[in-house]
Amino acid sequence: MSRVHRQLLYGWLGLLALVAIEFGASILPLPRGLRPALMLPALAMVAVVGVAFMRAKRGPSIVRVFAFAGLFWLTILLGLGMMDPLTRAVYTVQSTELP
Repeated sequence: MSRVHRQLLYGWLGLLALVAIEFGASILPLPRGLRPALMLPALAMVAVVGVAFMRAKRGPSIVRVFAFAGLFWLTILLGLGMMDPLTRAVYTVQSTELP
């Protein structure tokens, strides 16, 4: 296996580990103050994609600009996707019995 294939495999395994961490943390009953901590594995996944798969550090400056712009938009989309779980509240509903 070549060095490039090994690096891609490590990146993929890193993403799988981060998904498992995020999934495991999402099952836990976290208080409202700790819910933003669920963004940390997602931001780490963005970093792994940028470093391992996009190879953002090894290109001409225009490639780096577009790669980091794509990562920036990916971060914005992850933030918008997290707005629902972070702001969700549990409301109690009174039971009404039929006469």
